[in-house]
Amino acid sequence: MLNASCHCGNIQLTMPKPESLTSCNCSICQRLAALWGNYPPQDVSLNIDQGGTEIYSHGDEYIHFHRCRKCGCTTHYTLTEKAGREKTAVNFRMVDPVTTQDIKIRRFDGADTWTFIDE
Repeated sequence: MLNASCHCGNIQLTMPKPESLTSCNCSICQRLAALWGNYPPQDVSLNIDQGGTEIYSHGDEYIHFHRCRKCGCTTHYTLTEKAGREKTAVNFRMVDPVTTQDIKIRRFDGADTWTFIDE
């Protein structure tokens, strides 16, 4: 199992090591510089100490991006009911890079074609 946390430690996540991470070039992911590990919600354990998360949703509102109310780090996102399925994506920039250096990074064209670029 891997551990992730925001900068202040208020939000902590635990999840299995993924086979790959996704780097998306859509307008929000590019600005966040996130690397996403995608999971069924039941595979991610989430612990929030104080104040909960702040949620940001844009456009079609299929995704809720969660960030720490204390330090501002975007730690994960969840799909909304509008998406019609469940998924939790953990921002692997919140994980110790030493533990993730051997995980393949796949590039996803979320800005245009909605396909993986490197396949």
